[in-house]
Amino acid sequence: MEYFQGNTLAEIENHLIEKLRYEWEGNIMNLKRRAPDFAKTMKMPSILLSDMKSLLGQWISETREIRLSRDLVFNGRWDSVCEVLKHEMAHQLASTFPQSRNETAHGKTFLECCHALGANPRASGTYKTLEQRVFEESDDENDRVMIKVKKLMNLALSENRHEAEKAAAKANQLIAKYNIDIIQKNRPREFESIYITRPTLKRTQAQQLASIILDDYYFVKHIWISVYMPERGKTGSILEISGTRPNIKIADYVFHYILNYAEKCWQAYKKENPGCRSRSGFMAGVVRGFDSKLEEQNTFREQKQPSNINEPHALINIKDKALARFYHHNHPSIQTTAVSCQSASQTAYLSGIDRGEHLTVSKAISSTGTNSGRLLE
Repeated sequence: MEYFQGNTLAEIENHLIEKLRYEWEGNIMNLKRRAPDFAKTMKMPSILLSDMKSLLGQWISETREIRLSRDLVFNGRWDSVCEVLKHEMAHQLASTFPQSRNETAHGKTFLECCHALGANPRASGTYKTLEQRVFEESDDENDRVMIKVKKLMNLALSENRHEAEKAAAKANQLIAKYNIDIIQKNRPREFESIYITRPTLKRTQAQQLASIILDDYYFVKHIWISVYMPERGKTGSILEISGTRPNIKIADYVFHYILNYAEKCWQAYKKENPGCRSRSGFMAGVVRGFDSKLEEQNTFREQKQPSNINEPHALINIKDKALARFYHHNHPSIQTTAVSCQSASQTAYLSGIDRGEHLTVSKAISSTGTNSGRLLE
């Protein structure tokens, strides 16, 4: 809530409700593209915050209200809040169909409404919030692979550049091998979507280039989506990535590590070149350099193992069609645009590329989620 410093609690709550109404309207826009007949039945409900102890959200058909946990909205991640809102919107949509009155709360009509809205229908038992599902540790196969990747990334802490790069490359190879096996055998897998940045009014070139790297090498799909920033009275954007839980954790770590590295390199370059003001161009160069290094490693593996499709080479040539379907269902109006780099200083940009080519992803993946699992209704 640092965005609302200086506001009273009542003012903050009004801002958050305004933001939720914006999210509701955005979900309806997507519903119009997927199921226009369904969208016609939806009217803006009252959206209220309530001190619910055992529920995250609730749809009250009689009064046409969506109630959300005040604690969740004030203290939870915004993507978790949006997931709960969309779930309750599915209940709202289901209530417009007469046949739903003869079904259970999570019956056939509700499930069809969830699919149309892209909502999460799982709402029985001890429901886990989005951050719990993505970031909590477990003993399943996915986390065992994650442990191996962490060990390799820890080895990459070596001060010997050759050893560090070898360990980082091996970590990437393990990620690729694991995912390619799952994709080729079409093993059952669940996808999630989660925000990995805070809302911003202006994306940097470095952020945009780093998000593309995640798509190309880390088995996730990204999108910069529109989000209302009531504290600024403007619409900004936020980075969402979609993928399996272990891939999201890895991609989240890599994205922030690249940008933190680029910032540190810029601070060092600025000391050496105090007259340079091209921070954006330099940092974009760092990310571009890291991208070139990954592509070079890929090319080397392709040349070494060109014929056996079961080997973990050519990461960018293996795409998960199931993930693509999940992604495009959630974002039916997606459009792809190219990212161009502009810099006031070509020297700064090229210097950044040189620093980026020396980047090694060298720290263990950390979990940043919080635990606050409760029930949906």
